[in-house]
Amino acid sequence: MVPRGDRNSFDIRHKNPDGSQMVISQKLMPDGTKKVSGFQQTEDLRSGTTNRVANGQRVTVGKDFERLSVGGGPAFVTKRNGLREAVLPDGRPAFQDRYTSFRDRNGSERRVIERTHYAHWSHGRPHYVDRPFVRLYDVGQIYGAPVAYYRPARFTYVAYRPYYQRFAVPLALASVVTVGAVAAVAFASQPTTYDDPMALMGDMQIASGFEEGYGYSPPYGTTRFYDSPEGVALRGQMAEVQQQVKVNVKGNPTLAQQLGEVDLQASSLQVQQEVGNAVPVQIPEEVRQQVRKQVRLSVAMHQNGRPLVLDDVLASGYANIYLFQTAHPLNVGDLSGAGECFLMPGDLIGFSSLPAANSPFAEMKVVASGANSCQTGGVVEVRLTDLQEMLNGFSERVEDNMKRVSACAPSGRC
Repeated sequence: MVPRGDRNSFDIRHKNPDGSQMVISQKLMPDGTKKVSGFQQTEDLRSGTTNRVANGQRVTVGKDFERLSVGGGPAFVTKRNGLREAVLPDGRPAFQDRYTSFRDRNGSERRVIERTHYAHWSHGRPHYVDRPFVRLYDVGQIYGAPVAYYRPARFTYVAYRPYYQRFAVPLALASVVTVGAVAAVAFASQPTTYDDPMALMGDMQIASGFEEGYGYSPPYGTTRFYDSPEGVALRGQMAEVQQQVKVNVKGNPTLAQQLGEVDLQASSLQVQQEVGNAVPVQIPEEVRQQVRKQVRLSVAMHQNGRPLVLDDVLASGYANIYLFQTAHPLNVGDLSGAGECFLMPGDLIGFSSLPAANSPFAEMKVVASGANSCQTGGVVEVRLTDLQEMLNGFSERVEDNMKRVSACAPSGRC
């Protein structure tokens, strides 16, 4: 058992007879409540893989890949060679990368990553498309790690004109994107109509990201992890380990003094019970306005055929206020004290401090997040390559929302 310096938090590490390890973290939250999280870790020495199960997600780390499975839902694989893929529960691919070559207009050939999408997400469900669509990415490196940079698919010149002028008649937004009967997000003030296309797309950018995140967790058409046999077993093991530690601490005055007033079994049977409960994510007005500015910038870059690149963001004067929107589920280190947590699609993060010149990681503050994600206000450690993937996803979502607005604007409702 390892107490933390604030005397309000601790970690428990327990080795099971089968060789697996149970890790339980308890942290006192700012509102006075106690958060208990835990995961079970198993190492396979023959294959060189490590498996961790926590809060409905399974993380498998191998020599050349990391796989994150969201409950009984989709699995996301990040490979060391820079390629990514997502697989639905029935084994069908949602998207898949491969290296190929691309010939420019001037005839020169270069290596690119081709990502084929077989499905898109709408209202929290995957929908297979009749014709898979392809997006291309330039290949680069960040501290020796391969990374993809999205190459915008430019539209005709006249196609951009409507986004720089007000709607002739204010456009009604039928509803904020919903998951079932629940709104994905709750803005500080919700307009009923929009006369600025960029404002509309900014709100759509935020809401559609969280909609996709809710689509991944809980998995569609499956039992919530909390109610599954695996979830019940994990909570039972956590409660048993906590009880054992409680008994041992009573007989160890030194450890009892180190722990102070920590409640060793606070909320142990309530851990992550919120998983699967779709509740609106609260979006502060300043976050909303910042995303709208970034959407405006992204549309301009899209028109000029320029990719959104992390180095450019870091070199800009606005890096400290820039917001990143999670594109795919990520398992990240929780520097606020809970060991690790998950960022789900839609979650918004910003730099807690700019990354060091020789570090492949950045410390990021969670600005807005869903119920199943890292806690809003917490600080997490994110790979720079994953930040670039977030920028790719942001550009792609802007492109998709431009198409969506173009299709729905004539009807007066989106």
